[in-house]
Amino acid sequence: MTHADPLPVALFARVSKEAQDFGRQLLDTQRHADRSGYEVVATIAEKLSGSRRSRAKRPDLDQLLHLAKSGRIRMVLVTELSRLGRRARETRAVVEELADLGVSVFALNIQLGYLLPDGKVNPMARLVMTVLMEVDEMETERMGHRIKSGQAAAFAAGAQKGRPAGSTKSSAQTISKYPKVVEHLQKRLSVRDVAKLANCSTNTVQKVKTALEAAATAALSS
Repeated sequence: MTHADPLPVALFARVSKEAQDFGRQLLDTQRHADRSGYEVVATIAEKLSGSRRSRAKRPDLDQLLHLAKSGRIRMVLVTELSRLGRRARETRAVVEELADLGVSVFALNIQLGYLLPDGKVNPMARLVMTVLMEVDEMETERMGHRIKSGQAAAFAAGAQKGRPAGSTKSSAQTISKYPKVVEHLQKRLSVRDVAKLANCSTNTVQKVKTALEAAATAALSS
């Protein structure tokens, strides 16, 4: 592939129930590909429930990995990381396997790709992705408790966790809400410069910066 050639990408969408539709995920990823001038090599839509049996057999994911191994794609576009798997561990494994094959996962909700243009892991993307995947895992576990024991019992169990209840989730929500601010902070610009570039207040930039620092502390202590 020469510099003039468009980047070959795959669009990946997933829903967990037969009644759910892929439409919005595929529309959003296709629009991003069009705006970026990417070449869409494949569009993969997967219906996957949370059962162990369904997770064990994932022909659509196998197709995605085959495209990566054959060198036909350089990036995978998803609306959010949770589309790659039902559990954080599963999602992380897919992202890292693709990265080992030289394929970056780009999540639209945080506007970050896992790999930098030189093929190295983007440290900011790894941090943000780790935090968001941890929050998804916490939410999945909490939902399971609610189903088994009711909402009150789930809250009691969550309150006993090592870090203050909701703190990790709050940081992750702030990070995902302001992807442009995260992008400019990654470049180590000043708070004032980031505010100008992202067209927001310095208070907002400082809030995102604090959330990133809190997320980093939480990731290190987990």
